[in-house]
Amino acid sequence: MYKFLVLIVLSTLIVACSPAATPVPSMTAVIPTPIMTSAPPTATAMPSSPSATIAPSATVVILSQVINTETIARLAKVMDLNLPDSFVNTIAFTPDSQTMITGDRNGEVLVWERDTWEKTVFLPAQSTYATDEAAGIWYWGTLALSLDGSMIVNAYGDHGAVTGYDLTGRVMFTYSFRSRVWAMAISPDGRLLAMAGLPNNVVIIDLETYQPVANLVSDYEYIFNLVFSPEGNTLLVSYERPGNVIKLWDTATWQETSTFTHVSVRIDYHDILFTPDGTKLVMATNELGDPIGVRVWDLASSQIIRDFPENSQAAYQIAFSPDGSLLASVHEALQVWNMETGDAVKTIRVPNQEHGAVAFSPDGTLIAFSVWGEGVQVWAIR
Repeated sequence: MYKFLVLIVLSTLIVACSPAATPVPSMTAVIPTPIMTSAPPTATAMPSSPSATIAPSATVVILSQVINTETIARLAKVMDLNLPDSFVNTIAFTPDSQTMITGDRNGEVLVWERDTWEKTVFLPAQSTYATDEAAGIWYWGTLALSLDGSMIVNAYGDHGAVTGYDLTGRVMFTYSFRSRVWAMAISPDGRLLAMAGLPNNVVIIDLETYQPVANLVSDYEYIFNLVFSPEGNTLLVSYERPGNVIKLWDTATWQETSTFTHVSVRIDYHDILFTPDGTKLVMATNELGDPIGVRVWDLASSQIIRDFPENSQAAYQIAFSPDGSLLASVHEALQVWNMETGDAVKTIRVPNQEHGAVAFSPDGTLIAFSVWGEGVQVWAIR
């Protein structure tokens, strides 16, 4: 069964009564020695071969305009970043929008420089597309980038090896979750890292001390989404067993503050986002027989206030434009929606292919999305 980044749609509020957070997890973090100046061989940033340098298309003139509701109609492809047999599940941009970072389920992390689109292998692949398919390893995220762009955190393997690097490839910390990590998130202030997976707990690491500070335990498991609220005072966790629920945890006390759901049968949470003002959730699920897939849940009233009809059927991932006016979703196509009206304003489809990750650059001038088995496409205003 396919598992993907999560988002949910909600209509019924459940009172939360899970156990309080255990202050210290059973796992132990490893603090790097102060004298370490470079990453181990498998984590050393290294330039790509000459063939990895890709020339931009000469047929598109980019004006570096912001992508918004007025300009979206003039969106045009800037670049095809060819990655045969890839399964890119994470796309992130550095704060200056000059560097794009992609993460693959096989553990590979690539760094792309804007305009030239030359790639550098930051972390090499640890498996192959065929190996992952045979093992039933699907979609879960493996990469997180701090909002200030100073740290890349990567998780890989059945034992949940989690490693933080600075942008030079220097190892900042290592940690074993002891189970494959399905979701990670870094708080807006860059101080906290949350990680989770199959078990019923979420481990919180302090990124200043590299020590675990909380272990959020509940009666539910199969965690595929971790999302900090924009102000960082709430951590959202989605669970899929034994039933689908979303829990909100206070990041100051690590106490559970709310539990709710919108379904009576089990579904997959593909992706969930807080709206930029933190008052609502946008959720993507795979509700069988439901062609909508993406809905907006109001936290104050505990009800769905908007649907995105004809969304790309159980969107795998969603992303807001920097100004919050647009919502992008990917699955059978990249679709862009006007958040105010709910109207679809742009659709980009690669025939016979699925799309798995999407991100806007922080300056709002680029949107990038992955095409499974092919690579990443980058688009901008023509």
